[in-house]
Amino acid sequence: MKKLIKKIGISRFTGIAGLAVLVVVFLVSLLFQNRKLEIGPAEILFVGTGNDADCCIMISNGACLVIDAGEESDGPHIAGLLKEHGVETINCLILSHPDADHIGGAALLADNFKIETAIMPYYGKYRINYTNLLKKLTDAGAEQVFPAKESSLSVGDLILTVYPPENTYYEQDNDYSLAVLVNHGSVNMFFPGDAEKVRLKELGSVSLPEIDLLKVPHHGRSSSAASDFIQRIAAPIAIVNASSAESKIQKALEKTGASVYYTVGSDHFFKSDGETLTYTGQ
Repeated sequence: MKKLIKKIGISRFTGIAGLAVLVVVFLVSLLFQNRKLEIGPAEILFVGTGNDADCCIMISNGACLVIDAGEESDGPHIAGLLKEHGVETINCLILSHPDADHIGGAALLADNFKIETAIMPYYGKYRINYTNLLKKLTDAGAEQVFPAKESSLSVGDLILTVYPPENTYYEQDNDYSLAVLVNHGSVNMFFPGDAEKVRLKELGSVSLPEIDLLKVPHHGRSSSAASDFIQRIAAPIAIVNASSAESKIQKALEKTGASVYYTVGSDHFFKSDGETLTYTGQ
């Protein structure tokens, strides 16, 4: 199968070479504007998990992106949804951090689907389940990427920007979370993993576009940092990977006027046409 992931790089030149690059960039921008008109629809599915756990599936132009893989017990449901949507290859699997409620179902996915690329944060601590998963991904032939700096790639018509942690050691494992901005045309979705105070402070310096959908950090657990982050982003759609959000987060979401969807026990389907993100039901 043709690999559907493309890395995006930026080069800088000066003088005549710089002028040539500017001309090329201008022409590419025109082509990109035309391409935006040709973007096909994307399906976005937030998987209903048994407990507080994360998994989002996106399908665009024949390519599949999976962000996190729930708990081990969620694996069969995730695999079933992928098969229902005709997925045989997961072109990109992003595991935001090594907690069991984010990587638990990944081993089953590796057993049942071809995984082209797996993107994970650097994690210097030892966890047997994470070590075993890395070996399984290696044995399955998945390219493993541990980004050290902001990087971009495309999966189908989705443009991803991955923001890795700025440090190599954190006291809280949740602060190892990769953050991911997903663009589909002019629709923007942001996934901060389980980022807590330290990591949310790092993400506060990231320049983001207007966000249409926010995956609420750390399952909607109350914290002043998360509350402030939610209000700064002010996304009209919020996903909470839990059965409810705690009081401080509920108040923050109410202030933004967001439509809130809870994932424990309920799948939630959205569709993007590149201009508008629409909820299509459970």
